Amino acid sequence: MERRKNFFDRIGSLIRGYKGYVIREEKRNTDKKLRDELAKRIENAKLMIIDFQQELIKKNNITLCQEWDLLRKTVDTLFSKIKYAAHGESSFFSENQLKENELDEIYNLDLKLVENVDMVCTSVESCIQESSNPKPINKMVRDVELCIDNRTNYINTFK
Repeated sequence: MERRKNFFDRIGSLIRGYKGYVIREEKRNTDKKLRDELAKRIENAKLMIIDFQQELIKKNNITLCQEWDLLRKTVDTLFSKIKYAAHGESSFFSENQLKENELDEIYNLDLKLVENVDMVCTSVESCIQESSNPKPINKMVRDVELCIDNRTNYINTFK
């Protein structure tokens, strides 16, 4: 659903390039919401791990609990990396404005990030249900970190 034009949008429509700026700004806002949602998913996975660790402690399975603790720390770091990842930001009068196709490339990188975060969260849930060792999930977390690094490097080429 398209929002109603406000006073500034009406004035902005008289300024050359303003409409493209508004489209880019909407994409930036969507990008931020996506990262917030992904961070929330990762945080939920971390909370599942903590609950599972408490069960393991009750069962006196300290060795497996320690393995899960290593993953919990990694997932916690991942949460911060996603939540505070660089975003494509440029003000209307900035010399280094991201173009629409550049924001589309960030979207493509975000899509890969979504797929990898989903894989991590699904695997955490599955390993908990099976009470198995979480070591294989560490590679998946590294894949997510690589996605974030690629995304950040791409964005930093415009700053």
